[in-house]
Amino acid sequence: MGYDKQYSSKFIKTDQKNFDGKFDTLKIDKEFLPIRINKTNLDTIFSKGNDFNKALAIVIGTKPDFYKQAPLLIESIKEGLPSFIISTGQHYDELLGYGIKEFDLENSIVCDLQIRGDLMEKSSDLIMKFGYFGRYLKRRFSGNRILPIVHGDTLVAGIATLSWVFGLGQKVGQNEAGLRSMSPTSIKGIKMNVNPSRSVLEKFITDQLSSSWFLTREEPFPEQIDTWVCSSGTKFFFVPTKLNKEHLLREGYPEEDIHIVGNSVVDAIGIKRMSKPANSIFELYPKLESGNWIRMDIHRRENLTNHRFNAIIGGLTDLIKDSEFKIVLVLLNATISALNRFDLYHKLKDLEISYPDKFMMTELWKEYGHVVEFLDSGKCWAEITDSGSLQEELLYFPKVSSFTVRFNTDRPETVFEAKGNLLVPPINRMWLPKMITLTYEKGVDYGFNFKKKKKIYGKPGEVSKKIVKIMKKEFENRESNFFPWLHQRFNYWHEKDDFDYL
Repeated sequence: MGYDKQYSSKFIKTDQKNFDGKFDTLKIDKEFLPIRINKTNLDTIFSKGNDFNKALAIVIGTKPDFYKQAPLLIESIKEGLPSFIISTGQHYDELLGYGIKEFDLENSIVCDLQIRGDLMEKSSDLIMKFGYFGRYLKRRFSGNRILPIVHGDTLVAGIATLSWVFGLGQKVGQNEAGLRSMSPTSIKGIKMNVNPSRSVLEKFITDQLSSSWFLTREEPFPEQIDTWVCSSGTKFFFVPTKLNKEHLLREGYPEEDIHIVGNSVVDAIGIKRMSKPANSIFELYPKLESGNWIRMDIHRRENLTNHRFNAIIGGLTDLIKDSEFKIVLVLLNATISALNRFDLYHKLKDLEISYPDKFMMTELWKEYGHVVEFLDSGKCWAEITDSGSLQEELLYFPKVSSFTVRFNTDRPETVFEAKGNLLVPPINRMWLPKMITLTYEKGVDYGFNFKKKKKIYGKPGEVSKKIVKIMKKEFENRESNFFPWLHQRFNYWHEKDDFDYL
């Protein structure tokens, strides 16, 4: 078997000459696109007399990364902390990748890894390229230290961290660390094919605030895997809440490495509230101007399975037909694929035609500013979602109620601490419309107060400041170590962390 050392060519070439017929061979001929490096941007980072001898590499990959990581870059620049962006390039189309332009990140991008493929292909592509780029930086700027800051529970957070640890022998920082999924204990008692009574629904709603919750690590997939993998390679944990810190402490991570800072999404919301989109969302979709809408988006892999997806779309259909609610369904690529797979797209199109004043479908909203504008407008009273980020964001929009269509949530604090998010299990089509209707009528009576939700993720403009302040202190410490061995953690002795011989 031969191995081709040229990175952009065939990954594995197989020589079948000496096989005796007992074996089959599987040819792997996946080709990687080359890494694109902006040498001008890179040289600028280390040509200004870098007093710290270190730099932050802020990593972005998915749409939420763009607006949650952008405030870190802005604050780093303000504080004079050397920083740049590594982009995976996986959202390379105009729609999904627009956040890079919207938050003015382009001029800070040092490299585009040009990641492509499905989940497995992106993982292998990313682990090779991220490590290769890290080694390139180490060779070219040998006197400097680079600390990547990854975000949340994305594939990038898990795989890029793994690549950095294995490729360079250093750990990373994680913004929005410690996300662990939980479910209320009462969810185990739900009967699958039963039309729930009012009393059953009311008990399930109130139990979310009063009963115990337990860890449910299976979902979301692969995000729960990504965040666990990322934690194992993280030195600086920037967690949103005390609950996230408790998760990490239970898993054995050092308390001194865990910093409760809030969630940088509140900084992004603050930025967007200060700069309105050039074109209003109501110019793009004039129908949204009239009425009290529910905005809905469903895209999680687990919710696109047969039973769940049909339950969710069935519940949506019943809401349109049997209630006065107006719904705008935002279609992501995954949503469209599931609609086509289960032969539901044409049914929703017929519904849109039959109820033009109550139901409409749109493509993914290009600008994050449009989401902020609509949620602030008073034209939207609720969001039905399976997104993780939106559960956080909606706490900062007092006019909007939050319904999370999942069996668990990796932001359970939005439910039992903030009392601003309600879990709606997609177990059959009856649950969604009934829970929406009940909560609309008597939400406060059940203990939820969507109009006065507790803002548990910090103050806009303050979260990224905390993160950068911590990193600046670390950078000023010449003995700071991005991969401390246990003898260093116990403060026995310190030495240069050099993995070159391993």
